[in-house]
Amino acid sequence: MSTRARTQAMTSGNRTLYRVQTVLRTWIWLGIFAVLAILTLIAAGLLRLVAPPLSIAALALGGLVAFVVPGMVSRCLYIIPEFERAVVLKMGKFVGVRGPGKFWVVPYPPFYQSVAAKLDTRVQTRVITAAETLTADNVPVGCEAVVFWRVEDPERAALRVQNYAEAVFQAANSALKDTVGTLELSDLLGKRDKVSEQLEQIIDAAAASFGVDVSSVEITDIHVPTDLIQELSVLAQSRRAAQAKVAEAEAEKIIAQKLQEASSLMEAKAMEMYRLNVLERIGREEGSQIVIYGLGSSDAQMERTIAAATAGSLSGQPRTQKPPQSPPPPNRPKA
Repeated sequence: MSTRARTQAMTSGNRTLYRVQTVLRTWIWLGIFAVLAILTLIAAGLLRLVAPPLSIAALALGGLVAFVVPGMVSRCLYIIPEFERAVVLKMGKFVGVRGPGKFWVVPYPPFYQSVAAKLDTRVQTRVITAAETLTADNVPVGCEAVVFWRVEDPERAALRVQNYAEAVFQAANSALKDTVGTLELSDLLGKRDKVSEQLEQIIDAAAASFGVDVSSVEITDIHVPTDLIQELSVLAQSRRAAQAKVAEAEAEKIIAQKLQEASSLMEAKAMEMYRLNVLERIGREEGSQIVIYGLGSSDAQMERTIAAATAGSLSGQPRTQKPPQSPPPPNRPKA
């Protein structure tokens, strides 16, 4: 929605809210006008019996008063909604804050009162932008944030600063640039919550002098150069790969330590039984094939027995040794 559209929507909303004030002012005007008109007619009728020329003057004067006085009285009535406050002055000096609801402000003697301003006390938002600001590590970035604020002290907001909304915007914009300049890019990207809290404290301290309370500041976007994004992506991938290798090495180290502890507790025969148990579990899988080169044991006969049994299981039947055949006799040449 454009600024013009928002302004029109707010204007139409204010007209709806102030309709009660308009109706009451109209009824007051009609009531006073009716009373003054009746009094004028009565006075003109009495003067007509005593002095006819004076009755005409009284009728003209009474008609003028009947039209002017109701408007002067009805304009003194104010009705403002719950979220607004009115700053009232007397002879140019502050006398109080009125509202919400119905109240009278009489500008005529001896009151001499006037409404200096009507302020909206609801929470409002403002987008602030810090474009092309250098961080502490000399990286140009653009930063956007949203400031949530409200008028806390109507007297200060109306009398201490000319435009409190613009003052909040300028203070927030300056604080955002200063904060970005004191942080490194990694802190700005990874610690948005802390940066938002720091911004809130700085802006709130500046806005408190003119009656505005900053409730929160939220960083919405950070614009980083494209080439720098690619470099950061490569750097992050390298760090993740290095961390994965370190984690894998740590796991292998732990496994090696556990295996070393287990081997120190187990004797030679227990180790052999453990290895056979592992081979037996592997052999349960269908289509598995086990080739044994040696178990590292000092018992050579056991190794030969296991190897022979494994070879026999692969062929499905035990192998038999064929008797050695003598080589055929060499062919002798005939005489």
